[in-house]
Amino acid sequence: MALLIDSIRQFFQERKGGRLILILLAALLLELVTTVQYWYTRNMLRNEQERISRVELTMNEDVILHTLEEAEMTMHENIWSIRQSLSHPDSLFGAALRLIACNPLASGGCISVVPDYYPEKGRLFEPYAYKEDGQLKVKQIAGEDHDYTQGPDFSRALAEETDFWGDPYPYGVDPVLQLTTYSCPVRDRNGRLAAICGLDIDLTWLDDTLNVHPYYPSSFAFIVTREGKLVTAPPDGRVSQKTLDYVIALMADSTAVRTVRGHNRINFMEFRDPANGELAYLDYKSLPRDPGWTVAHVSYQDEVMAPVRSMMWKIFLMGLAGLLLLLLIIARYAQNGKRLWEADLREARVEGELRIARQIQKEMLPRPIPETEGLAVQGLLTPALEVGGDLYDYSVRGGKLYFSIGDISGKGVPASMLMSAVLSLVRMAIDREEEDPARIVGDINRTICRNNDSGMFITFFLGILDLKTGLLRYCNAGHDRPILLQDTAMELPVLSHLPAGVFADFAYAAQEMTLAPGTGLFLYTDGVTESKNAQRRQYGKERLYAALSSGPRNPDILLDHVMKDIRSFTGDAEQSDDITLLAIRYDLPEGGSLQLDETLTIVSNRSEIRRLRGSIKDACVRIGLDERTSKAIQLALEEVVVNVIDYSGTEEISVRLTSDGKTFRMTVTDTGAPFDPTSPPSPDLTLPAGDRPVGGLGIFLARSLTDEFRYERKEGKNILTLEKNI
Repeated sequence: MALLIDSIRQFFQERKGGRLILILLAALLLELVTTVQYWYTRNMLRNEQERISRVELTMNEDVILHTLEEAEMTMHENIWSIRQSLSHPDSLFGAALRLIACNPLASGGCISVVPDYYPEKGRLFEPYAYKEDGQLKVKQIAGEDHDYTQGPDFSRALAEETDFWGDPYPYGVDPVLQLTTYSCPVRDRNGRLAAICGLDIDLTWLDDTLNVHPYYPSSFAFIVTREGKLVTAPPDGRVSQKTLDYVIALMADSTAVRTVRGHNRINFMEFRDPANGELAYLDYKSLPRDPGWTVAHVSYQDEVMAPVRSMMWKIFLMGLAGLLLLLLIIARYAQNGKRLWEADLREARVEGELRIARQIQKEMLPRPIPETEGLAVQGLLTPALEVGGDLYDYSVRGGKLYFSIGDISGKGVPASMLMSAVLSLVRMAIDREEEDPARIVGDINRTICRNNDSGMFITFFLGILDLKTGLLRYCNAGHDRPILLQDTAMELPVLSHLPAGVFADFAYAAQEMTLAPGTGLFLYTDGVTESKNAQRRQYGKERLYAALSSGPRNPDILLDHVMKDIRSFTGDAEQSDDITLLAIRYDLPEGGSLQLDETLTIVSNRSEIRRLRGSIKDACVRIGLDERTSKAIQLALEEVVVNVIDYSGTEEISVRLTSDGKTFRMTVTDTGAPFDPTSPPSPDLTLPAGDRPVGGLGIFLARSLTDEFRYERKEGKNILTLEKNI
């Protein structure tokens, strides 16, 4: 090639006008290169637009499906409570309240009873729970002005006898909410259809969520039903109503030309915006399950192609200005220049990827939490390359410390990007205050497994520490076991789980234990124990345990102590893997104490005493009571509950356990016949056993074992309160 270029140059130099012709040929060649480069870059941007649309559609689909699944799970978790409440119609008000209390997106819930099911309530009876001004309220809304039997959802539920999602509808005045209702039939203990339970979910937040960060300035996303009705619309001013109606009509037109991309069935078409005549791209995808909504994304060609047009104009003008200089350089350095250009292009691309990845990784790491008395957390990540595949995270939300650590297979940019995705999933779960670590790890596992052609996986540990009670709930996905730092260093007991990203249907289980004040936790990745010195010997767990045992308990000082010990061992040897450390120290605030507030509902049957006994014992252990006090509390409460089971005639008994660190309070509530256990006189223990009247000893024992014993009858309920000073 070099010989051919020299021959052509010599040929034109030896002839009149050769130099001019050479310049013209060079100019034509430059224009040809510019044109080819334009079309190549244009295709790259078009492919990038398609990729962005696919990613946004998939992410939006995941958000919607997760929201619907959360609502369905809320419904199915409360169906048993609703069914149990059918025997007492007024109990349905409480069941409706429980239905909406545990789902932040639920704006209301109703239990539409089959007509004439309760003769004493009349033909129609519909308890309705709703949220107003941050409070939960309930009322009976059925009547002559509201005949729910005429509604399409109620009729459909009676006809099909299955659960389903209804069409979205506006509700309210200021603000106007966009609601959709999940309806579910409820049968009583005899198998008779008794009611249709509906859970109203507010979809208003989806309007902003789908369009919060558009990749292109004028692009927008929306959702429609099977019938073409809007579920969520772009923000006001983003797109005209004329354009939106036209796009929805295109989606409904089965004769329109469309292309289906990939196995995930994403539809694509090009169209002219009727409002401004611009060429636009429409990508949309239908949900794979009920309610069958369609998620759509629209972007405009001018904005997609704007970077390439700007770039090509600059290249064209600069090329013309430097044409003479380029010809001289090409004549002498054609071959070497080509190699240098290719090398620079590769280096620039790699540097750009690394710069972006470094910035993403830096921004995704947690910011320091405010100084919290009784809690200290510190993390450290040292990547082996410019970017790493390790991650750690921590934040305090709702009185709980969420913390996690993970190690992604591989290194470099791909591992860093997957790290960012995992951290995003964790923080989304924290934002909705998810309290089940197994569910969070399961969501991460399913997300990584989806379209995971590269086969990447992650070892991951997630913990949720209640700062008031010291209860630690955690789930481990194949990660190195954390180390408990108490009097000695020991491994935290964990179940053997597969790493996330291996099997999408793997079932992860959560574990829990209570941390005593002063307990520390140390989490690390395998880059610590597998660090090697110049002789290729590993640092190992024994050295790590020795460093932890001899080190301080303050997290930031402890991490510095461990890293110095690792560097002392490895010396000048090159770091072969990412090193990540996370240290936590849990203490009660000065003058504080462990708190307790939980309620247990049992059936009025002696067989439930074993479950009650286990719950009391667990509660006493969690707040650190000694064995003697725990047994006194357990015996007193058992005597009271057995007395209620034997004589009250109630169906259910509610036992609430609370503690402020000074007093352990037990409140027993039932709806049985009125009975004041404080009124009978104490039995005469001086009499022989045969001369004493039957009964009364259990209540006497309970009163003897507690410091406070009081009774009240309120709203048709017996309420007995026992207190023990601790």
